[in-house]
Amino acid sequence: MLNETKGISRRNFLSGAALAGAALAGGAALAGCAPSASSSKEEETPASSSTSATTVGYDGTGAMPWLGEAPEIADADVEEELEADVVVVGLGCSGVPAARAAAEQGAKLVCLEASPKLNSVASDLAVLGGATQEKWGRGDGFLDKKMIANMHMTECSHHSSYSIINRWCDESGAALDWFIEPSTNLYITEESYSEVPEESQANYLYPYFVPMLESYDYTKEEMPCYPTSVGFSSLATVMADNLQVAIDVGADVRYNTKGVKLITDDSGSVAGIYAQAAGSDKYIKINAKSVILATGDYLANEEMMKFYAPQCVENGIQILSLDMDADGNYTNVGDGHKMGVWAGAAVEQRHAPMIHHMGGGAGADGRGVIGNNGFLWLNLHGKRFMNEDIAGQQLENQVELQPQRKAYQFFDASWPEQLQYFPAAHGVACIYREEALPEYTASGLRINVRTSADIDTAVEEGRCLKADTIEELLGMIEGMDVETAKASIERYNELAKAGEDTDFGKSSQRLFALENGPFYAAECGCALTLGNLGGLESDEECHVYSTDREIIKGLYVCGAPQGGRFNVQYPISLKGLSSSMCVTYGKIAGENAAAGK
Repeated sequence: MLNETKGISRRNFLSGAALAGAALAGGAALAGCAPSASSSKEEETPASSSTSATTVGYDGTGAMPWLGEAPEIADADVEEELEADVVVVGLGCSGVPAARAAAEQGAKLVCLEASPKLNSVASDLAVLGGATQEKWGRGDGFLDKKMIANMHMTECSHHSSYSIINRWCDESGAALDWFIEPSTNLYITEESYSEVPEESQANYLYPYFVPMLESYDYTKEEMPCYPTSVGFSSLATVMADNLQVAIDVGADVRYNTKGVKLITDDSGSVAGIYAQAAGSDKYIKINAKSVILATGDYLANEEMMKFYAPQCVENGIQILSLDMDADGNYTNVGDGHKMGVWAGAAVEQRHAPMIHHMGGGAGADGRGVIGNNGFLWLNLHGKRFMNEDIAGQQLENQVELQPQRKAYQFFDASWPEQLQYFPAAHGVACIYREEALPEYTASGLRINVRTSADIDTAVEEGRCLKADTIEELLGMIEGMDVETAKASIERYNELAKAGEDTDFGKSSQRLFALENGPFYAAECGCALTLGNLGGLESDEECHVYSTDREIIKGLYVCGAPQGGRFNVQYPISLKGLSSSMCVTYGKIAGENAAAGK
């Protein structure tokens, strides 16, 4: 049927981008990683030097089978030598702010990017306070920052760094205000779905859930999604404007050029980096006072995924990777992690896969048929298996435990009236519209909206099953235990009519009986891995720690390779948190690297 999970293989692991552009591109938006464009390459990544049938996993010995040996580079191998105050390695959502911040401090700057352009794979930022948020009544004091920090630490099993989380809470609002300053043509909407003038439809900033849904009160939710996120119609445009600030004051930006190896002096301090341009067998030696690693994650490195997130490989979960060089090779292969370790850096032990389920039957826009909404979910044995009133990251966990790693999401013809009672959260369909949204509407805003035409299209495309009776619908699902499923639905309807879920404890607000035909079902297999966040041990100043927990002088980190941000599992309470930390800590890294702080 739909979205069937295949067996584990290198090709299966690395082919997610092929699906992603069509099937789950919008799924990345969910975690603040909504791609602005998609690419694919169904090939083995060069980062993986060997294939093993077994999952390695962290064994506590300190051995890192993914690391390999640092390249030996002789003077004769160097074709160009540069001098700089700061080198920024990677021009993504953290590297670009780092470059601008360092340039504004007067640093002589060299920027390296393995791709032919800056990397923009996000659209959403979670932000606490600030002047921009004040426009929507969400300025300083709107949310309790300590509540936010503690929720984050709880979701990450208290393996993250309090100091890093707290500083983000304190400075993310000001960071957003700073980040949008260079974008003089950026239009800021009054509400989430405000009409945007034609001349601004390609570059605007909007808040999520302004006004807030009348039925949603995050203070009463067991798994709240805090109303504090914003989105960009084109984050790439704003990033380009930020990078231009650095270019205008003399930054040397080298695209199609990757960092290869950090240069260290006799004391162990970082004193520069070797880089390599695409197609060259020679190196560029850059002597520098500081180097900032902003190189992204390692999602496309199977050996690293086996080591730090073996469950992803064991479950045959495909990847969504959009970080490509000019030849179509993945660039998010852990190069920054490797360079850091070769220079003596420590890698944190617990990493956080980002696998946010969007619901069944995702279409070309990445949206699940009816979102990841907590309607009734049954496995192929016909059994209900969870409290469905949980977020997409947790839904994924439950689906992975089911026979064939598969479940079905059931709803009936009453869904337009029922959507308003679902949470105002990422991946949830909670707004019904009779008319389609304007064509210019940002992808992030589309995730929460459904029309009747959306469901009809999903049925026509085979992404959703539809039948006049429950019996007919169940008979359409290959492998379903029909009799057990009928009994489960009858039991669920009893609970719904009683107004209390005594079986699993779902909120009565979202306990809807299946009784108004036609009836629908969408298949829910495993979602795609959007990223794996775990990095070099660091602090709130973006310093990198050695294995002895001492600061490595001259080395800074921000973005995906920065440790201490996310651990065990990506949290769901703040939509766009990773991207927001990229901007906030990119700014901090650039300022500190320029000052030698």
